[in-house]
Amino acid sequence: MGSGTSSSSNPEPKADRQGSGKATSRQIDREIQKEKISTMNTFKILLLGGSECGKTTIFKQMRILHLDGFSNEDKQRYKYSILRNVVDSIAQMLNACETYRIVHEYVIQEKVNKFLQYYKEINNSTAEILLSKDMVGIIQRIWLSSTVQLVYKRRFSYQLLDSAKYFLDSIERITEDNYSPTTQDILQCRFRTTGIHEINFIYKKLDFKMVDVGGQRSERRKWIHCFDNVNMVLFVVAMSEFDQGDPEDETQNRMIQSQQIFKTIVQSDYFKNASIVLFLNKFDIFQEKIKYTSLKKCWPEYNGDDSVEDCTKFLQKQFQRCVPNRQKYFAFVTTATDTNNIDLVFGSAVAHIVNQNLNATGLHE
Repeated sequence: MGSGTSSSSNPEPKADRQGSGKATSRQIDREIQKEKISTMNTFKILLLGGSECGKTTIFKQMRILHLDGFSNEDKQRYKYSILRNVVDSIAQMLNACETYRIVHEYVIQEKVNKFLQYYKEINNSTAEILLSKDMVGIIQRIWLSSTVQLVYKRRFSYQLLDSAKYFLDSIERITEDNYSPTTQDILQCRFRTTGIHEINFIYKKLDFKMVDVGGQRSERRKWIHCFDNVNMVLFVVAMSEFDQGDPEDETQNRMIQSQQIFKTIVQSDYFKNASIVLFLNKFDIFQEKIKYTSLKKCWPEYNGDDSVEDCTKFLQKQFQRCVPNRQKYFAFVTTATDTNNIDLVFGSAVAHIVNQNLNATGLHE
């Protein structure tokens, strides 16, 4: 007989009621677990990578996407760093001209001599960089000269700031008296990160702390001070560095060095419970570079196609094989100067990690 208290014309069997009760209990447990994840004190992300990999650009993107961007005081500091990028870029290209024995026209050589004298003076000074109108004109003429344009085309064969063309093409704008750096200017600006930098922000109802430390060899000894209570290691590698030597030791290939550092990090007991996220960064530059340079410069054993797709898959596998099977690991291809790309990829990384935590407890829907 059916229960006299039921208003249904088809009373629910006892077994089904028990199943329904279990389902309800699981739903409650699932909601509790989600609440725990959303109310954890702080989700700590440790941002690591070698020199010039683009990790500090990702740090800037978090400020843009999840905080208030940059203050006027910040912009003023970046203004001088941008001018430093300009003069460093010209100096790097002039040095390459010497290396490749590219001879300037007489008129340009005069301007080159004046610039090199100026560059020597500012390198021996701790004062902030200032460019006179005369020096702006000199830099502009050098940049547009046939010899420097020629050596710029060979930029993948020597060390040159990624932002060289961006800033040199905009030199009139960025040297105006009332110039204030745009968000994209700040993202393009390269400066050496020293020390430990932290930001806190809220994303998807989670409290995040992101920690950025310098990638130079001299800075890496400081990394260990940030290893406590890390929920996620975000390791950044510049895809475009596969044929480059380390500026601090030209005998070492940058990509191989990055892979060795990555392997040490992911296999460390410090991070056995942390999620590992790899950003294969500077994809935009990699796409251009792979047209002219083979991955075999870094991995002679590579026998795949020289297409962007095949080369990207190969790089992904090279890093994935460093990761222990127990480790929670995700990899993404990124362009750190593209805000939309970083917004999408960071959101995807966080979603994967939260879902994995739910799966680990058997509570994912």
